Amino acid sequence: MTAPDGGGPRGAWVALVAGLLLAGATPLAAQWSAAPAVAVGLAVPGGALHDAVAEGVTAKAGLWMRAPRVPVGFTAEVMYTHLRGDRGRPVADDLQIGSVLANITTRRHEGRLDPYGTAGIGWYAFTDPDNRFTSRRAPGVNVGVGEVIAVGRRDFFVEARLHAMRTSTPTGSTWTTFLPLMLGVRF
Repeated sequence: MTAPDGGGPRGAWVALVAGLLLAGATPLAAQWSAAPAVAVGLAVPGGALHDAVAEGVTAKAGLWMRAPRVPVGFTAEVMYTHLRGDRGRPVADDLQIGSVLANITTRRHEGRLDPYGTAGIGWYAFTDPDNRFTSRRAPGVNVGVGEVIAVGRRDFFVEARLHAMRTSTPTGSTWTTFLPLMLGVRF
């Protein structure tokens, strides 16, 4: 088998594989959809943060990628969380966390109510006004549950998701946690 351009057997195989990939990618791409989503809510500190900061706010934006009749989808998100410092302290003592997340999301694909579970990994960058950590960046994981409510052409959702960052402290590494409780809309 030789390629039409005289590229030899190797060129023919490359052309064949490229053709098969392109032919297979078109129907696959047509089935998957990406829907932008935004959400806001309450952020509750956990673990060691519970004594150091108070509740705050969180906001996120992302893409939900899914296909009909496939039980899992994917989300790519950016999130900002602002946990308040103790009362009487200046705003500069608040803990602010920015994160980039990649998750796998389960789906049932039934009716107007659609419960889901989600789990994933992320990269977190944060302020540290009390110098608790030796680094201002950390990898982390998240796991949560939610409910999608279809209303017309929009999907509204409620979600609770636990985030755990693997932070470095002067005494070693520890898990630092917080729990956003969010309301959002998927377009």
